Amino acid sequence: MKFDRLLDEVKSRIDIVEFISDYVNLTKAGQNHKGLCPFHSEKFPSFTVNQAKQIFHCFGCGVGGDVISFLMKHDNLSFTEAVEYLAKKAGIKIPTDHHASPGAYKKTSSIYKANEEALQYFVNNLKRSPHALAYLRKTRGMDEKTIETFQLGYATGQREGLCRHMLKKGYEKDLLKEAGLVFVDQAGCRDMFWNRIMFPISNLKNDIIAFGGRVMDDSLPKYLNSPETYVFRKREALFALNLAKSNIRREGYALLVEGYLDAIICHQFGFQNTVAPLGTALTEGQVKRLRTLSKKVILVYDGDTAGIGAARKSLKVLCEGDTHVRVLLMPTGEDPDTFLRKRGADVFRTMIMQSLSAVDFMMQTSKGEKNEFIREILGLIAVLDDRIRADEMVRELADKSRIHEPVLRDEVNKLRKKAPAYSSTERQKEKRSRNREEYLLPGSLIAFPEKTQEVLSQLDIGDLRQETVKSIFTKIQKGKNISLNAAFEEFNEPEKDLITELSLYPQIDEEIVDRVIQDCMKILLKRKIDEKRKIAEQTGDITLLNALLKEKRRIIKKELE
Repeated sequence: MKFDRLLDEVKSRIDIVEFISDYVNLTKAGQNHKGLCPFHSEKFPSFTVNQAKQIFHCFGCGVGGDVISFLMKHDNLSFTEAVEYLAKKAGIKIPTDHHASPGAYKKTSSIYKANEEALQYFVNNLKRSPHALAYLRKTRGMDEKTIETFQLGYATGQREGLCRHMLKKGYEKDLLKEAGLVFVDQAGCRDMFWNRIMFPISNLKNDIIAFGGRVMDDSLPKYLNSPETYVFRKREALFALNLAKSNIRREGYALLVEGYLDAIICHQFGFQNTVAPLGTALTEGQVKRLRTLSKKVILVYDGDTAGIGAARKSLKVLCEGDTHVRVLLMPTGEDPDTFLRKRGADVFRTMIMQSLSAVDFMMQTSKGEKNEFIREILGLIAVLDDRIRADEMVRELADKSRIHEPVLRDEVNKLRKKAPAYSSTERQKEKRSRNREEYLLPGSLIAFPEKTQEVLSQLDIGDLRQETVKSIFTKIQKGKNISLNAAFEEFNEPEKDLITELSLYPQIDEEIVDRVIQDCMKILLKRKIDEKRKIAEQTGDITLLNALLKEKRRIIKKELE
């Protein structure tokens, strides 16, 4: 199978809406599907997917493309790596000579394969270790299905066990080090993890990107995570998100707990919309991941001083991410893991339903004077971009604090940060509105490719101001096809982004396309004449100036006729 045929086959078998729905919570909006963009932080959905055209475009940050482009950008893959993954998902056998470049099997896939082999090593170790199995079954109360679902394993006490195993399998030390599985120095190769229960950490495609390890006694550190690697960014990953994503969508909210064991036991007891950060404070990147699935999060934290402090920090990050938050504080001395095993799912479910609003939680856990915690709550409200949610919180705070609502609203308005005069997106929109004709021309050719030669015969590409539009027309002039099927292999990122954006605009009607093209050409010609006229005025070239004015009058007269 030729490479271009492979691409066509992949795109025909992978539905872009279905695929992107694994990453973004999409809702139907007319002919399109919309959701919150996974590539930039936004409050309202501007990320658009068109099923008929099999393309996506974000009208907020401007990124666009097809299913291959999406996977490349989202998972930091090369073009060929993305094609390989999608082909495998679609059940297409890839010929050995298909590669478009020598970098086909790059760092990403190599690390994934090494991590998968390491996982099997840890899983097999667990099966052979009565001690580790007893810890999970009896001490931690896990059943066989849970152990299998989470692919739990065991790193033995041998400092070089994994390293020797991987070397025998043909993996090189440098790759193992790059994957965060081993240390390599003058003393040799030593394992990153030993004598620990192992928790694999996966991305949304179920590739193993890292590991977490927990000791079975009181030794320190209790938990150890893989170092950051080419495929693992700790501040963006959430434990069990790959297993919880569909349940978060179905339930309409995510349960956010503090640790691996809390998340695992919650899943075992039926709360399969549960995720956990990786042993550190919640980050903006993790909130961004959650918000693509749901805007509602319930924090489930320990009720001790440390748990309350962590919940307050997480609440702030979630509010800054424009998320609707409730808080469940566990009884003193309990966490979700121990509580569920003692009291069961029904009691826990009731506690979730009775979780505290953000306002209640802050009021109940604040130790300062009334004015201090009121201002603290107002600070959370002020960062919310969802004005309906902010309004609800102000009314709730007024009711419970007995402070007049107008006073609170006035304080919120004072606290709200002044928005920049222009965002980069707004500047781009303003630029496009001033040069609309330059974007209408490629838009016309996308809708009516048969008009290409007509446009090229009249257009002087040097007259175009916008570099992306100019580069698109330069490639068209060289015989490149602007159709969507070809665009994503023949054009660069800014060009692809513009092509997808223009493809999702309301289509130019066939009855007016010729008029649109001619109007654009006239505007470009007038602009060119005006620019020459300014030069003629500056240089005092009266002859040229008269000729230009005469030409402009001719164009205007023709328009009137």
